[in-house]
Amino acid sequence: MTATRTRKTAAAKADAPQEQDTAAESATETPDSTPQAPDVAPLEPPQIEEAPEPPAGVQYATPTEVIPDDENLAEVILDDATKQPPADLETVFQPLTEYGSTLQCTVRLVEQTFLGPHSNPVERLLQPKGAVVSEGIAARILDRLREQASRSAAS
Repeated sequence: MTATRTRKTAAAKADAPQEQDTAAESATETPDSTPQAPDVAPLEPPQIEEAPEPPAGVQYATPTEVIPDDENLAEVILDDATKQPPADLETVFQPLTEYGSTLQCTVRLVEQTFLGPHSNPVERLLQPKGAVVSEGIAARILDRLREQASRSAAS
């Protein structure tokens, strides 16, 4: 089977656009060119619901001020470098300035705790080394360290 090709001549190409122009003119010359409305019911306006209440503002705390609440406190606080409780509790927090009320943590404190349904042991950061904390936060951590030391001395 052979396919035959025909070539359009230049004259045929020149006639083609003229035919298209006359077809376009005849389409625009229709006497009734106004658009007709469709036979359907109009759309109902959308129902606008009130926006939901925005969530309560999230209160962020600086990383040095975050301490777990009483029910999530761990029993063991360790110095991350030695993996032992700090030896000298009085040197854990040092005053930042001579007369200031902020203290600086001198060791990286982590706490060993158990999380999840299977009580998986984890270590979480309590205070990074060099953290600047208020006297209240330092006192709370030192109380926990003293209580831990008294428990370990009693056993």
